[in-house]
Amino acid sequence: MRRIILAGTLVLTVLVSTGLAAADDVQGRVKAIEMTQKVITLDNGTKLFWTDDVPTADQLQSGDLVKARYEQRGGRFVLTEIEIVV
Repeated sequence: MRRIILAGTLVLTVLVSTGLAAADDVQGRVKAIEMTQKVITLDNGTKLFWTDDVPTADQLQSGDLVKARYEQRGGRFVLTEIEIVV
């Protein structure tokens, strides 16, 4: 029984320390778009990094109000979804 508890504790520790990919939401105005770095900065200072899986920058402009969903990966907020709020 002790081994099962110890194994379960070890698994939970590894999962927590590696950072589970949990999605979070944020809303704000686009302050800057850095095409070479693939970073969108919102007016609250949040920096959202995008991958080629999420086509974004060509549709956005500075000042747009957006609602975004992101995951933390490697200490960065990686964009998974974004929409312009009308």
